[in-house]
Amino acid sequence: MSDPADQQEQPSGRRGEAAWQAHLERVAARNDRARKAGRARREADERERHRARRERERRQMAALVGRRGKP
Repeated sequence: MSDPADQQEQPSGRRGEAAWQAHLERVAARNDRARKAGRARREADERERHRARRERERRQMAALVGRRGKP
């Protein structure tokens, strides 16, 4: 990629430049949406793992308490 300072020195009225910039903006917006969706999916997966772990620990603790006092 070129240096942003170099881009500023070039004339901005080049043919197709506006279309190219619009394309870049669409790609950037799509990438942002994909990142946001991926982050939400990972957070949901993490919440489910934590919930399952807490439930498993609760069952284990209940089993231990139920055996208390028994040989």
